[in-house]
Amino acid sequence: MVKKIISEPLVHFVVLGALLFSAWSWVSPTSTEEGESDVIVIDQRRLDHLETLWKAQWKREPAPEDVAAIIDRHLRQEVFYREAINMGLDQDDDIVRTRLAQKMEAVASDLGMLMKPPTETDLRDFYLQRKGLFTLPDAFAFEQVLYLPAESKDAELKVMLENLNSGDGIPENRINKLSIPNSWALTSVNSLTNSFGGSFSDSLAQLPVGQWVGPIPSGLGLHLVKVTENQKSQLASYESIKGYVEQQYQYYAVLDAQKSMFQELLNKYQVQISANNVPEAVIQEYVKP
Repeated sequence: MVKKIISEPLVHFVVLGALLFSAWSWVSPTSTEEGESDVIVIDQRRLDHLETLWKAQWKREPAPEDVAAIIDRHLRQEVFYREAINMGLDQDDDIVRTRLAQKMEAVASDLGMLMKPPTETDLRDFYLQRKGLFTLPDAFAFEQVLYLPAESKDAELKVMLENLNSGDGIPENRINKLSIPNSWALTSVNSLTNSFGGSFSDSLAQLPVGQWVGPIPSGLGLHLVKVTENQKSQLASYESIKGYVEQQYQYYAVLDAQKSMFQELLNKYQVQISANNVPEAVIQEYVKP
């Protein structure tokens, strides 16, 4: 009878399953260290691993501020990951830890988006509190005549400058040299720096309005320049950029919601940092006394 039972295929299946389960439990025991512990440890091994990943991406050694960013990002990922596990966001989902952390960050983003629509007062207050976001940079309108380095003879430049100031037009052979327009409408210094280089934009700020002067150097060569308008940096009027103000309000509402949620969740954990060369400011920020 016993031999007959032992010979049954179903018995073989049950026994084999039990052996496999026992072996898996021994090799990979269930651990609550990652999901349930309220301690987050950043030891030297962990930091070395994070820095290795960072160096593989950026091809250089991380500076202290980079280490701070690495640790901040890791803590964010770890906190959101653990909270995602606690909420069961990992069920029926094979995507790894990073994706789970992103889900928690998305929850925080959704919280920001679910906030009541901003009122006119909210938008105006935001506009005034973050003037740097809505301040227009210096801008210039000007005319220019370009001479390539090989063409920049002092005598010819001097004659051309006198002719231009006498009212003569720009010669045909100087029209759109290198496809660079001779006449520039009001253009921000940021755009001008991309086109001519920073030194050219800096020089324009020193030039008189309405008079041909030069030569002014740039990355292209030498220029004779007449500034026709010099618009100083100024705060854009609220009415002219109201739509943009609302976009930025919503964007920062999401960032603030994520930051607030991260801080609230982080307070549930005890962070331990035993790695070397961690900026003191980082330790003071994350390690509770």
